[in-house]
Amino acid sequence: MTEPSDTEKEILEIVEIHALDKETDDNGDGDGDDEHGHFQMELFASATTEKTTNTIHLYDIAPKFTYNRRERDVSESAFDRRAMKVANEEYEVEVQAARIKRDGGEEVLIYPGEREECIEDSLRKLATSGNGVFLNGEAGVRFSLYELKQDLDRHNHTYSWPQLREGLYVLRRAGLKITNRKTGESWEEGFLSRLVEGGQRNHPDGRRYELWYASFHKLVTKSITDLTYRQMNYPRLMSLSGLLSRYLYKRMVSVYTFADLEKPYQPTLVQIMQESGRGLSPEMKINIKAMNRALEQLKEAGAILYAEEKKRVKDGRKVTNIHYDIYPTKKLVSEIIEANKQQKLIRGSVQRAYIQKVKKLVSDEEQ
Repeated sequence: MTEPSDTEKEILEIVEIHALDKETDDNGDGDGDDEHGHFQMELFASATTEKTTNTIHLYDIAPKFTYNRRERDVSESAFDRRAMKVANEEYEVEVQAARIKRDGGEEVLIYPGEREECIEDSLRKLATSGNGVFLNGEAGVRFSLYELKQDLDRHNHTYSWPQLREGLYVLRRAGLKITNRKTGESWEEGFLSRLVEGGQRNHPDGRRYELWYASFHKLVTKSITDLTYRQMNYPRLMSLSGLLSRYLYKRMVSVYTFADLEKPYQPTLVQIMQESGRGLSPEMKINIKAMNRALEQLKEAGAILYAEEKKRVKDGRKVTNIHYDIYPTKKLVSEIIEANKQQKLIRGSVQRAYIQKVKKLVSDEEQ
């Protein structure tokens, strides 16, 4: 990806803003949403409360964020390939770095990291808080930089205005491709498939402030339309300071749906290191230290009671892997049970709406 010139960027923004306005004007409901998409976004929002958000199936447990060396020289490779396994299905994940030009003219490759993850999570929360929209088959969100910064500041993720803007453009220009190795099905797009910059605009009736608009990766839209998202505690998520602890928490909420005080979550060290995108360090003690730190953060956040090593796998005297038993708190178990109930309610709502639609079609035909 190459950085557009200032003139090109302004033209792109104006074209996209006019396209959004046209979608709004051409649609009878006045907000640019198609009827089905609008219904799906309402369900997506209704599945949450003030203190919850939704975790996205497959997308949120993909190893898409970078732990070390986020910035690289433009002469280096802009692609990073990783792998993951979900429900016995193997996936290949390819992340393409964003090419960003700094104010001084320096160009760098930036892989999405902790800043971008926090921004994306905040945008998704805003989408469940009345800002979500559905345009041209894409789930998205309208927002102001002030709203975004206020939410991040509230949860102790403080970034300057330039850092926020850069983070948004990294999410827009960085690419993410996830491929099912067995079926060949693939989803490839920017972390944000579209980004329209807001700000003061000249209008016939005077200058006015336009909101920003971002549409999410197609896997997010797919999860919203397929109803595969799950409720998750938002303050707890945002209280986790490390990428590894955030990954572990999202993974537990997504796959540990049978949560029980007496049935621990049982991952392995190698699995978590590799599938989180962190990768295995040559020295096992570094991996163990990183895992212990992440588990301690989950404990402090009230997600787990404790974790213990169930088994150490060795090659001679060398540790090659560790099997863990991770015991959830009573609070997390109740939250996962509630998420299960919410998912059933949402799917029931869709079934009832479909039945009503069929009945209406039959009634119209009989008349």
